[in-house]
Amino acid sequence: MKKTILTVALVATLASRAFAQGNATAAPAAAAPAAPSSPLSDLTVSASMDYESQYIFRGKKVTNGAFQPSAQFGYPIYGGSLYVGAWTSQPLGHAGGGAAAIPGPNQHNEIDLFGGYTYPLDMITKSLGVDVGYMYYWYPDASAAGSIYGTSDNQEIHLGFTYDTSNVIPVNLSPTLYFYHDFVLDQNDVEFGLSYTWDLSSLTGVKGVTLVPSATLGWLGAHNSFGQVFFPGGAHWRNSYTYYKVQLNLNYQLNSWAQAFIGVRYSGNNDGTAVSATFGSPQAPGSANSIWGGAGLNFSD
Repeated sequence: MKKTILTVALVATLASRAFAQGNATAAPAAAAPAAPSSPLSDLTVSASMDYESQYIFRGKKVTNGAFQPSAQFGYPIYGGSLYVGAWTSQPLGHAGGGAAAIPGPNQHNEIDLFGGYTYPLDMITKSLGVDVGYMYYWYPDASAAGSIYGTSDNQEIHLGFTYDTSNVIPVNLSPTLYFYHDFVLDQNDVEFGLSYTWDLSSLTGVKGVTLVPSATLGWLGAHNSFGQVFFPGGAHWRNSYTYYKVQLNLNYQLNSWAQAFIGVRYSGNNDGTAVSATFGSPQAPGSANSIWGGAGLNFSD
């Protein structure tokens, strides 16, 4: 699956370039109408092949080490950009669990399909953008009938805003503010993020080296945090907590379309891991913190 996604992305990139080049014709000496460009010439393709020593999602650990490849396609339309893509997490190692019916730390393989539309809001203020989209989460190993962690798929929509601060201050801190709603978990999530790209080329004497620190702070509240799992009497398991993540990536631009990175991440939440024995009550208070590393390759046309 990982190789397939990456291969499709790279083949699509090369095919679109070859198609555009193959249809270009040399202009005659006399002035003549230019040959129309291929519609595929506006298609953008990006892909990644990442490894993370842990998979942490919204402050909660999902698995141990996992490969996480992705591919995304974008196309300009009506002044904005339409995008679709896929992302997957494929854990390494044995998928065994602890107590009966509870999956182990390597069992949660995941495949996500997403799409959306971004549009610049220059009519409000320069460098402000909006992003609306949809995400489908699929967990092939989960079984809603056999595990209290059995939600086999989720559906989520989002509304987000992005901003380039370089128009008001000397640097771009790339602030983002996103709202997510998960229909299966009946969950709302608000997330704020910042990131900065520091060019180290002059400092290191190596062209294409950048350091990218970033931080995320979020809050979520779920009215049905076990999703598709049925509890006696139709009870729902409610829960809410705050989470955060800080990340530091060292990037190196290999060429015009490939970049390598290595980094460290730290994440935590104020929710803990224990659960109350009473249906409908939130999880027990506490905190859970994780530190891990990641490395990979990013590709873009």
